[in-house]
Amino acid sequence: MAGDQRKFQEAMKHADRFSQAGRWAEAMKAYRFALAEFSNSEAAIMGYGRAALLANQIEYARRAYMQVLKINPTNLDALGAMADIQERSGQLDAAAETYLRVGNVHASMENYDTAIDSWTRATKLASGQVNAHLKIADVLAKQGKIRPAAREYLTLAGIYQRRGDIAQATKHVEAAQLLVADDPGIAAAFESLNIGAPIDPQKIGEAPAAPEQTDTFDNEFLTDDGFDDDDLFGIEDFEAANRPTGGLIESARQDALATLANLIFEDADNPHTMTIMQGLDLQSNGNVTEAIDVYHRAINAGAHQAAMYFNLGFLYREQGQLNEAAAMLERSATEPAFKVSSLFILGLINQAIGKLEAAAKYFVEALKALDLQTVSGQRYYALAQTYDNLISSYTDQINADKLNKFATTLTRFFANSDWEQRVYEARQRMNKVAEEKDTMSLAEFLETPETEVVITALALTSEYIKSTMLSTASEECLRAIQKAPSFLPLHSRLAEIMLKQDRADQAITKYLYIANVYQMRGQPDQSVNIYQKILKLAPMDVTVRAKLIDLYISLDNGGQALRQYITLADSYYQLAQVDRALEKYNEALRLSSAGGDTENLRVEILSRTADIYTQRFDWTNAASAYDELLKIEPDNERFLRRLVELYLRQNRVSQATAMLDKLIGIYQRQSPLQVLELLKELASFYPDNLQLRQRLAIAYAQNNMKQQAIAEYDALGEMQLEKGFRDQAIQTIQAIINLGPDDIEGYRRLLGQISGG
Repeated sequence: MAGDQRKFQEAMKHADRFSQAGRWAEAMKAYRFALAEFSNSEAAIMGYGRAALLANQIEYARRAYMQVLKINPTNLDALGAMADIQERSGQLDAAAETYLRVGNVHASMENYDTAIDSWTRATKLASGQVNAHLKIADVLAKQGKIRPAAREYLTLAGIYQRRGDIAQATKHVEAAQLLVADDPGIAAAFESLNIGAPIDPQKIGEAPAAPEQTDTFDNEFLTDDGFDDDDLFGIEDFEAANRPTGGLIESARQDALATLANLIFEDADNPHTMTIMQGLDLQSNGNVTEAIDVYHRAINAGAHQAAMYFNLGFLYREQGQLNEAAAMLERSATEPAFKVSSLFILGLINQAIGKLEAAAKYFVEALKALDLQTVSGQRYYALAQTYDNLISSYTDQINADKLNKFATTLTRFFANSDWEQRVYEARQRMNKVAEEKDTMSLAEFLETPETEVVITALALTSEYIKSTMLSTASEECLRAIQKAPSFLPLHSRLAEIMLKQDRADQAITKYLYIANVYQMRGQPDQSVNIYQKILKLAPMDVTVRAKLIDLYISLDNGGQALRQYITLADSYYQLAQVDRALEKYNEALRLSSAGGDTENLRVEILSRTADIYTQRFDWTNAASAYDELLKIEPDNERFLRRLVELYLRQNRVSQATAMLDKLIGIYQRQSPLQVLELLKELASFYPDNLQLRQRLAIAYAQNNMKQQAIAEYDALGEMQLEKGFRDQAIQTIQAIINLGPDDIEGYRRLLGQISGG
């Protein structure tokens, strides 16, 4: 039935107005009114999803975008939003698949560069995304970018190599070979396959420089031109003068000025350009106040370059107008080219005005933006999580002395003209001394004044451990800890050495200390890693496992918390502390009922509690557990069978009969003989149960076992008469007569006697 177009348009108008005002809850309500008229309106569902997302109603947003994608599977806005939601929710594999779809849609529209960006995002979110890598390789090859394509094929080969699929790995090395047959990286890849070493895609070099094309005139001229090798026209001097120099801030300032100056070549006809040129001229002559006014005229007229905002922010800061500087730098921070420098200056501004919490946040965000450029794969996500925790740690436990020291360290670091090279060198050194899941951050590297000491110590102790020089490794580690006692990777290394020295108890004590400090610093993920290490050493340590459960609950990781609860309860059971085991199973059940996809774990927990209650002859609680299990899996034969037996043991005949009939119905569809075997077994244990005996007689008859059926009915009839169930006995005798027994007249006389009283 068609909706009311007028009501729909009115609701959409209100939804738009609420959205513009940022009143997301009201906008969601208005969109619902619109959808009441036209439930499949793509625009209304998209609007609802966007409002829900901005109102932090993630689940509603997810449902909305799913509905849009049912209507239009290629809606790029919905796909992008869905990928973002999945990524923020930690569903990285699902997000990767969605980005793969986004790339496919762009590729179908021949937006190949955008498609490659989306596929690359998929590979970063989930390792081993072979489809995404393959699509990237194919498109790069199609675009003529044969060397990047070859590297991508070798990346694929490396993935298959790690999976042990050498045939597929070889196939992709051969695909790369078709593109760059003579490149030494191809031979290196084949060699890696032969010896079992990791394939390195980066061994595919850049394209060799094309040889200079010379003719006879060139050759004659170059033999002896009569000049020396000086740069006669001053080109090298000009380039050197205009090349960015200095540290982070200065090079960003020069980049901003160069970008603005180049507008004259890129967009000379634009009226904003001449205004900007006027501002640059004033700025170069030291007329900063007038330059700022001119730049604002350009902005008001529509010039919104990030370089403009950064330049203005820099000028305002020099003038001491810090609030105005911050406003401009907030805008330039949205542009990747100026993000790190803008965030760093924002940190300095907030430090100067005493907003220490904001300053810490900007400093760490600047380092995060910079540091994430130096890693990929699993390290990327581990590092991103580390920075998220660091931001919380800095802002929750702000310390003026610590922040000022950190700011001074950053300022000195970024003042160096080779700061970029230093960043990459620092990353290489950090990666050598840290496990991939414990990726060290540049913030931690710079925060520690004794960075050189600790990194050297970690490298040295690693070599000493490999050479089994454990005492020397321990001494080196202790010396470094004295100089940098708060640097936890050193403590972790010492625990590792203790383990190799068979000092497990001391290692566990050290690991517990490390985990507690990580928690105090607001880095729960690191604590989780440490607790997992302890439990590998002492799997029966119930105290540590309980702490790990609390951590998982604080991280909203209910699934992992439940798994740890099961292991904890099992540990208590193995320690013969059955009551504690039941207590932990019941705590886990309460946690699982809080929501989430935990049905499989609930089944596991309930099954174990039911087994324990059964072993303790606690039929009532055992039956309750199986009753809960049946709510999850109503047709589970094992659960039904257990309930039948438990109800029979408690003489709860009606409940036992109901469960039995349901089980018989399931068996009847599978095999009637299965019904017969079940009833024979139960009747042997409970021979006085009339319901069982009656169903056994029926089962004999259904399986054409006439004599056994008559014998069972005979026994049933006698039991019914003994108990005074005359009407039931009459029905039983009639059932015998219907089977045609040899002495049918005798049964008829008996039936007449009973019927006559």
